Amino acid sequence: MLTSATACTQEKKDHSSFVSSKKKIINGVPFLTKQNDFVYVDKESLKPLTHQKFRNASVYTPTGFAVVENEKNEYAVIDENGKTILDFSADEINLNVVNGLTFYQKDIEYEKKMPAWKWDWNILGGDIKKEQTYHQFEIGVLETKQVLLHEDVPYLEDRYSLNIVSVDENHVFWNGSIYEIKKNRLNKIENNIAELLENKRFIKASNASFSIYELNQKNAVHSGLKGIETLLIQFGKETIVLNEVNKERYAPEVPKLLADSKTNEVYPFPQYEKVFPKEITKATASQIDFIKKTSLVYAITNSPYFLLGVFNHDHDIWAYEWLYIDTKGMVTDSIDFYNFKVLDQLGNLVWPDRKMILPNQFIDKNWKFGKINYYQGMNDAYLIRIEDEKQLRTMGLWDSKTKTWEIKPEYHDISVLDTEKKIYALQKERDGLYVIYDDQNKKSVGSKAYQSINSDGLVNIKLNSGENRHYYIDIYSGKEYKEN
Repeated sequence: MLTSATACTQEKKDHSSFVSSKKKIINGVPFLTKQNDFVYVDKESLKPLTHQKFRNASVYTPTGFAVVENEKNEYAVIDENGKTILDFSADEINLNVVNGLTFYQKDIEYEKKMPAWKWDWNILGGDIKKEQTYHQFEIGVLETKQVLLHEDVPYLEDRYSLNIVSVDENHVFWNGSIYEIKKNRLNKIENNIAELLENKRFIKASNASFSIYELNQKNAVHSGLKGIETLLIQFGKETIVLNEVNKERYAPEVPKLLADSKTNEVYPFPQYEKVFPKEITKATASQIDFIKKTSLVYAITNSPYFLLGVFNHDHDIWAYEWLYIDTKGMVTDSIDFYNFKVLDQLGNLVWPDRKMILPNQFIDKNWKFGKINYYQGMNDAYLIRIEDEKQLRTMGLWDSKTKTWEIKPEYHDISVLDTEKKIYALQKERDGLYVIYDDQNKKSVGSKAYQSINSDGLVNIKLNSGENRHYYIDIYSGKEYKEN
């Protein structure tokens, strides 16, 4: 099915989003007819807005654009009046709205004939593969028709997406560059950026050396930084050597530890904004033993502290144990709660850990815990997986502030539909149907259950014939946009 916006993977850092004055009030929604076509109707009156019919259709973006598909399996973009903005073609289309601008991506896969020296020869005999799979990309801005990229890329080198990040209301980051927005057009002002940081800072890489800059500043905040894998800490006359810090399955573009080649000062991930202490000034013997086993070092943003993590290999459930050290070298077992999250490469929450979110006095003694999920905008709420003494695995929504279950851990799956309005899709049993729940008002939404429910309102039901049928609903009221 079509989507009107791409879903971005959750980052280890949150970048500010900006409410645009260009946001429109969109009254049109895709409506499924008895003929299994989609037409756009007024969401209240259900009266058709145009006479156009489509095989598939997406909801409108906040800027008033939608992706539609015709009977020829061709895609196009229309505006809220039904006017074609991007003509029908075989290219699949995705849209993403950032800073009030609508970015589009056209993508088509095809076989490209290669020169003889690039043929895939079968040494055991048989056919010679003379073609290679390619993707043709076009990425641009709908409002101005500005094309940012048009390129053919081998399938295995596919690296383009609509993962565009707002730096501030006048700047966006995409594909290793920062663009300034003027009159809805993007002008590249910085390139060769290896990583975007918070507070309008970014990292550039050159010959295995890294420099940190601030937006609109010509001179680097730090330069000549080198990635390191070994961390040295002095404790009295003893030098503690940590050789296994921040190891990952795949090496990141920017190492998790950057050291100044002149001063040997070490700046840890994620913001590289403060220096890790060279000396431990206060610690107990047990804390020193813990530090010697440290495998994760992160800097807690907007605080004087660093995380020191040791993976608990003997634990029944995947988990870390923690200590903390400040910029003066003082070690402590606990700290105040900071608005800081550490996610693993799959988006699961690592810190704050379960014990900080859900203390032991609130749990059943027979419970074991799985991965914890957190999404931007959920504030103090966390999705927590539990396994009981019967090895039954369930999920619940826990509020760490009120120390209560917003949604009791009685569900096989909980999907987040709207974090701000606390709308969730609940699945009671494996392979069961989903229902919508309004956690803010503590009530079910609508009376129907579905095979799946997306945040844009796209649902899937299975007919008696076994056929799947897709259409849209209002996730806040349960109103279905289909012909009875």
